[in-house]
Amino acid sequence: MNYSIRNPYAISWMLPFVLAIGGVILDYVSTGIGLGMGFYEIHPQYSPLWALLCFLGALTILTLTLPEGRVWRVAKNGLALASYLGFVNNMLVILGIFSGLTCL
Repeated sequence: MNYSIRNPYAISWMLPFVLAIGGVILDYVSTGIGLGMGFYEIHPQYSPLWALLCFLGALTILTLTLPEGRVWRVAKNGLALASYLGFVNNMLVILGIFSGLTCL
């Protein structure tokens, strides 16, 4: 099988992984910006490496076990897009739109 970057199958196979990596990187950068502004991380064990391992592990399992098809491809891409939720939350807190989570 040809895995050239121009091969549509290769692009559709790699897309969820690239999306997940982008989301984790943006979350890490926005966390660093927030920490520099005086905010604090509510999760003391936060590590972008663990987040990346979780997303890539889940995507790998889904890629290997789910059958081919449009619905399953959309499901994998949707899971990959969930990695952007941390970035969105961080940006809302930095911009003052969302107060963030507080410890009870």
